[in-house]
Amino acid sequence: MLDEKPRESPVRPLVPRTDGCSGDGGLTFQGAISRQTRLAPPQASVIETLDNKGSLGLHNFIAQQFSMPEGMCGRLTGAVMGLINHLPNRRAIELLDIAEQDDVLEIGFGPGWALKKMAKLVRSGTVTGVDRSPTMVRQAYARNRAAIHHRKLKLIQGTFERLPLESASVDKVLAVNVIYFCSPIGTALAEAHRVLRPGGTMSIYATDCSSMRTLQFIGPETRQTFDRKGLEDFLSKSAFASDQIDIQPVWLPFGFRGLVARLCKR
Repeated sequence: MLDEKPRESPVRPLVPRTDGCSGDGGLTFQGAISRQTRLAPPQASVIETLDNKGSLGLHNFIAQQFSMPEGMCGRLTGAVMGLINHLPNRRAIELLDIAEQDDVLEIGFGPGWALKKMAKLVRSGTVTGVDRSPTMVRQAYARNRAAIHHRKLKLIQGTFERLPLESASVDKVLAVNVIYFCSPIGTALAEAHRVLRPGGTMSIYATDCSSMRTLQFIGPETRQTFDRKGLEDFLSKSAFASDQIDIQPVWLPFGFRGLVARLCKR
């Protein structure tokens, strides 16, 4: 863990984005509910503003906790993250095709479930996790004590915009449900590209913007959301622009949908 908590740079104005939320055919997980099934949008009363003067609306507060889990609510958010990210983590990790000798990095590891899975896949390599939330660092530490004790896993409290790793030091990078909270100018992706070795792979999962709105996960900390075209445009202008980029839609239970991108550095 770093001696001092790195501070995020000031939030820059949002850049224009595509919010059409159009999608095409996708992958279906076994046991998933039919893609025709949809949850009705929340009623207006669900997102009423809290009564305390100067406080955030309920949906803004939820979005802020998912960006930076803190305190008692942050611990609860970590448990919710574990449930929400179970299938996205599984799919995104599959696309990384982790070998036992790989050095792996996870950006925004949350409660540490994906770290636990990847530590079992890596034998002679290492796993490093970077997250800016002290609450998530504590949860992930408690969940991965054995791997940390055997020096297979290292946790770092830090920022995605300035990764505390050497250039070309990892083979695989995982980022699940964190890209919305990164700078729209692509600084975090540039950092991921920097630490990734040539021939390495990055796997990014993002919930489609239509589902983000239904779940009320869009708030002040959400710098950008994506449909498939928006994600393609964003990645094609990033540090990975000249590398191989493949995006697949993923259908999740209850009719929600996501996008998983596999980026292969040349």
